[in-house]
Amino acid sequence: MTDVTPDRVTAAYAALLTGDRAKITEYWSEDVRFHAPGQHRFAGWHEGLDSFLEYMTGVYVASGGSWRTDVLHSIIDGEHSVELVKVHAVRAGAKPDSTSPFDVLDITGAQVMRWEDGKVVEGTAGYFGDGATNANQWWSPVGPDGVRRDT
Repeated sequence: MTDVTPDRVTAAYAALLTGDRAKITEYWSEDVRFHAPGQHRFAGWHEGLDSFLEYMTGVYVASGGSWRTDVLHSIIDGEHSVELVKVHAVRAGAKPDSTSPFDVLDITGAQVMRWEDGKVVEGTAGYFGDGATNANQWWSPVGPDGVRRDT
């Protein structure tokens, strides 16, 4: 049995950014269930690693590769971990100097994970208050100018 440690939690997030399925499956179960918050096309439950990675690919594309999740703190108790995370991303195609919440995602939230044998088997993310508002604006299919855009 692999113990869940703060280093293992951080490594699990880092593995997602590699795009290397072998590396990802060191930390994420093939049967993972993950709930993405919000009301956008990637929101809701993702059943299985393929669905979860499709969501992560969507995040990567929407952010032009800028999506970053930094683990600020982890609380670990047996098979569960709770991460306080800082998420930052700039919308693909945004003007470099934009500060619009439709273009810049800059939020703090929590992610709750359930682990088995050192792998994430279930997770959910939550963003609250202004963070939820920013996430809804960032994922909106309509930009600040009212023009539709890809999400």
